[in-house]
Amino acid sequence: MDEMRLLQRLGDETELPADERLGLARTRLVGAMTTTEAAPVRRARRPAWRLVLTGVATASVAASLAAVLVLAPDRIGGSAPAARADARQVLRDAAVAALRLPDVEPRPDQFVYTRMQDGPELRESWASVDGTRDGLVVEHPAGGRQEFVLPGCRDGRAKMYKGGQLLPGTEPCVPSPAYDPAVPTDATAMRAYLDKHRSGEPGDVNAAAKDVLSLLGDSYLRPRSRAALFEAAAATPGLEVVEKATDGAGRSGVGVRWPSPGRSPALMVLVFDPRTYAFLGVGGEAGTSAVLSVAVVDRVGQKG
Repeated sequence: MDEMRLLQRLGDETELPADERLGLARTRLVGAMTTTEAAPVRRARRPAWRLVLTGVATASVAASLAAVLVLAPDRIGGSAPAARADARQVLRDAAVAALRLPDVEPRPDQFVYTRMQDGPELRESWASVDGTRDGLVVEHPAGGRQEFVLPGCRDGRAKMYKGGQLLPGTEPCVPSPAYDPAVPTDATAMRAYLDKHRSGEPGDVNAAAKDVLSLLGDSYLRPRSRAALFEAAAATPGLEVVEKATDGAGRSGVGVRWPSPGRSPALMVLVFDPRTYAFLGVGGEAGTSAVLSVAVVDRVGQKG
């Protein structure tokens, strides 16, 4: 028997692996190809840097300015993916797209800047990477502007604010870091992580959907953790594809809808760019939002 006949015989007798195993293998392969971390961009010091937030001062100006854009959905390139087979495949393609993002590990003294939109309303936030420094939320409702301090938690105490005004004294607190280096980087560990930190009872799909959204919107995820989250979410039973979904900024994309047995409206629809599968935001009757940009910056007011 020659080599080609032997290979053909082996192929006929070998069972193909399951879809889930193929998806995990694909993520590991792409992750191995993108293990080199992108070095933060160093910029010269600006002598007269003006903060967006008036009245917020820093003790000193850093000798170098490290501001790296880590998420800009409308600028993530890539060739058009294969036809969408089902919701699981959409999430797996989103995992591959996540691995194309620059990989930056934030320093504890930095902030995660996020710009989001829900219709005409914009929201910007600067969250402390380690949760110990005062951050800021700036909301831009129609015809106005509102600012809210995010008090840092230091030595178990935090400043108190009411209506944007600083109150005397402090109150007990627990740090709420914007970046957790312990978040898993593979799908199996991510499923265990979500189960351990779930906000509802086991099997509560509504709570599970909120937990996924919380990780996407309330914390900074490095590319491999973001990919692992999409891979883990793909294991949720009952997911549906929404061919024409819209995020909070009105951008069209392909959506993945979480099941909502006995509930109306649908719990959550994650919206992805239909060409690159970059995550755009959330759509659906349950609420909308759009992620416009995320950056790791050195100080409150800096936008990358």
